[in-house]
Amino acid sequence: MGHDKRYKIPLSHDFSSKKWQSKKKKGNGRSRVLRVRAVMVCAALWSGLIVSRLYTLQISEVSKWRTSAVKQHHTLVELAPERGPILDRNGKRLAVSVPSGSVYVRPASVKDSQATIDSLSEILGMSKSRVEKKLQSKAPFVWVKRQVPRVQAEKVEKLGLKGVGYFLESRRYYPYNHAASALIGKVGIDGQGLSGIEAVYDGHLRGESIRLPVTRDAFGKRIEVPNTQATQDFDLPKGEHLQLTLDARLQLIVDEELEKGRQNANAQSALAVMVDASTGDILAMSQAPAMNFNADKVRSKNDLKNLVVETVFEPGSVMKPIVAAAAIESGVLREQDMIDCENGSYRFGRHIINDVHPSDTLSLRQVVIQSSNIGMTKVGMKLGSDHLYESLRTFGFGEKSKLKLPGESGGILRNVKNWANVDVATHSYGQGIAITPLQMVRAVSAIANGGYLPELRLQENGQKPAFRRILSTPAARAARDIMIGVVEDEHGTGKRAAVSGVRVGGKTGTAQRARANGRGYEPGSYVASFVGFTDGSNIGVSKNLVLYVVIDRPNTTSIYGGTLAGPVFQRIMQRSLHVLSTDRFERGDILPKESYNSGYELRPVAYRG
Repeated sequence: MGHDKRYKIPLSHDFSSKKWQSKKKKGNGRSRVLRVRAVMVCAALWSGLIVSRLYTLQISEVSKWRTSAVKQHHTLVELAPERGPILDRNGKRLAVSVPSGSVYVRPASVKDSQATIDSLSEILGMSKSRVEKKLQSKAPFVWVKRQVPRVQAEKVEKLGLKGVGYFLESRRYYPYNHAASALIGKVGIDGQGLSGIEAVYDGHLRGESIRLPVTRDAFGKRIEVPNTQATQDFDLPKGEHLQLTLDARLQLIVDEELEKGRQNANAQSALAVMVDASTGDILAMSQAPAMNFNADKVRSKNDLKNLVVETVFEPGSVMKPIVAAAAIESGVLREQDMIDCENGSYRFGRHIINDVHPSDTLSLRQVVIQSSNIGMTKVGMKLGSDHLYESLRTFGFGEKSKLKLPGESGGILRNVKNWANVDVATHSYGQGIAITPLQMVRAVSAIANGGYLPELRLQENGQKPAFRRILSTPAARAARDIMIGVVEDEHGTGKRAAVSGVRVGGKTGTAQRARANGRGYEPGSYVASFVGFTDGSNIGVSKNLVLYVVIDRPNTTSIYGGTLAGPVFQRIMQRSLHVLSTDRFERGDILPKESYNSGYELRPVAYRG
């Protein structure tokens, strides 16, 4: 009998026998039982693991995982708070927070894209392409436009567009538009002060933020926001108010006349600052052209600059009354002392100093009135470099004010140890030194008020004005009289700054613009300026007004401060004195009896704008 080698079973084996069938059944039964038992053990273990995990998740650690889930699927959206208002000295609102709507869209929920695009672009003043781009976003939540006027947001809501809604939040608004905009500053879309007063007093003005809940998907993207009515039910916390020393009426006058002066001179920019010399209060601070943060879009940091505090330049001849006052105070010269002005040309070391109007011999008073560089050089020589340097420091040059405005410069006044011989001459007539308008208006205030250098103030905080005496009464009176002569004398360079009915003192200045790198001067680039004060006591104005006007880089046939800045000073002062004198009449105040026979006339000044 043969064998099949593959199976090693005899070929003659009978598989149909009952004995073989019985063995096969017993083997299959044991294998099936083992497999079933293995599956049951695995199932029991797996079920136990699941039950154990469920117990951990739903019973023993339920609070932990619930908190984690809430954090993953819910978040808060922060809305701009309501900032406190900024007021002028009379309580008029220069900056306020008003309700606004921030419109959003959930692209996945939009049903009619074209209708939504057309409606939003028309109501919100956006291009259709911009709106379409936002609707095509893959994000579940997209801002369409933030802080639009509330009436616009409500129009959007009334359309009932699927997937579109708005949050109610606070927006900064400036009732006087561009008035003092560089000084007041701008607020960002999230309610944070970005520049100016808004930034300096941000912690004082800013209220607490409002946070509203939104739901996020598994990828952390916002998919659900509270309805509009829910956002309207919140009362936004308010920041504290801030009252400034500015007078909104005078600020508008300065803004308007300064812009006219800039345009007439075809100048790159123009600056002005007005101070009450009796208190150090800043009544107006302006630059032209000016931004209107209600409408103008800020394109760069330069748009937020306050040029009055950041710009530095050589003052030119407006420095001459300061140096003359120092000479009188020190006793080296008197107002009537004569000075040889060398017929208009004078060699000083390796340099030649020239006068525009040659003169032979002039008194100190006439040196300033006729603006002789040679005469002032000899005044500086009389003082000496050390005394001249200390005098300029005493008047506040080379240091910042205590206003702490962003970007404020301290100007440039080099230590006397680093002076060249010619610096004694150039500093005496306003070259080789760089100043800010704040420094100059403060220094002239000391001449106008009788010899007290005031601390400049911007905030009405109830504190008494701070002063430091730097000139004796006779020296201040002499310097004041010289400045009045600049305007009233027939040879004075400031005759165009005269205001009918009041006494005006001042000084013109024309200086070349130094290069940005400090090496030499820009060809054909000048700074024309006028600084002065008015005595309005005869028309019932108690404020001792000091004003500095700067026309920067004029592009016209005349470059002189007397012809460009002087008339701007005159118009500003004339209108400002009219406003302030009218105040007294409205309050029932009576002019001093002697003023009726003083020879001055009080005549109305027409408003323009």
